[in-house]
Formats: sequence, C-alpha cells, structure tokens
Amino acid sequence: MFKKDVEAYILIVVQHGAEHQVLETLMKFDGVKEGSLVYGEFDVHCKIVVESMEKLREVHDKIRKLRILRSETLVAYERAPPRKKSVRNYHVRKLGHKRARH
Repeated sequence: MFKKDVEAYILIVVQHGAEHQVLETLMKFDGVKEGSLVYGEFDVHCKIVVESMEKLREVHDKIRKLRILRSETLVAYERAPPRKKSVRNYHVRKLGHKRARH
C-alpha cells in the first residue's frame, strides 16, 4: 500500500523579540523542512513533512514548549501536481528574442 507523508504548515505568534530564536530552534526539529519570519498576523511560518500524524503531534508538542503565544496548524490533505518549468523565458516567448549560443 502506498504511504503518504503528512504535510502541515504551522503559523506562530511569538513573544516580542523572540522571532529569530524561535525560528532557529524550529529549524533543528526533525520534520521541519522550511521556516520563515513573516509579516502580518503571525510572526513565524514553518512547513513540516513527517511520516504520520503521531510524528506531527510530537513536533507540535516540541513547538508548544517554545516562546510562543499561539499557533495555528494547517494540515494539507491534497497536493497539486508540480508545475512544469518552461524551457523558454518570458522575453523569448513574448518578444521573439533568440537565445545566444556560445
């Protein structure tokens, strides 16, 4: 049977001035694939990919021990197929420029 990983995004509001410390600590946790400091309602965003909901709970429990005020967890239930990369860029397509060959 095909096993799917669990993908989740956690949006975090941290204590004032703790943004960099929280992000640095998050990036050390197993399963955390990406992390960013963001503007807006939340301070930190991270992407987690783990093999089960149990593993997600373990990571989430570790996150809750950090200097956070609140968090929101979004669990992905379906992924879109990856976009195909265009061989030609905008200028080649729209303006008809030819690529220089060396």
